Amino acid sequence: MSDRELRHYERVLRLRRERRRKAVMALLTVFATVCMIMVCAISYDSIRSNASSGFKYYTQVTVEAGENLWDIAEEYIDYDFYKDKNSYISEVRSINHLDSSGNIVAGQNLIFPYYSTEFVY
Repeated sequence: MSDRELRHYERVLRLRRERRRKAVMALLTVFATVCMIMVCAISYDSIRSNASSGFKYYTQVTVEAGENLWDIAEEYIDYDFYKDKNSYISEVRSINHLDSSGNIVAGQNLIFPYYSTEFVY
C-alpha cells in the first residue's frame, strides 16, 4: 500500500469516526430532551392533580366578641378533607396549642387551616 493510499484510508477512517461521534452526540441530545420533557410532564400532572384536590393553606383569624371555636371553624372547614367537625377542631386546637376545652377570648388570634384549588407560591 502506498503512502498516498494509506493517507486516504486514514482520512476515511477519521471521517467515519467523526460522523459516528456526531451521531452519538445527536442521539444523546435527543434522549436528554425526551427525558426532560417526560419529567416536566410528570411534574405538571402532579401539580395539576394537587390543584384538583386542593392546596392546604393557613389563615389568621382574630376572635370577635361572642364567637366560639365551632362557629369560626364552620367558615373554614372543608368536609372533603375532614371526616367531621371534631377532627377539624382537633387540628385547630393542636395548631394553636389550645387545651381540650377550646376556650377562646375576644381579640385572640388563631390560625385556621383551609383548602383552595388556587396555587399560591
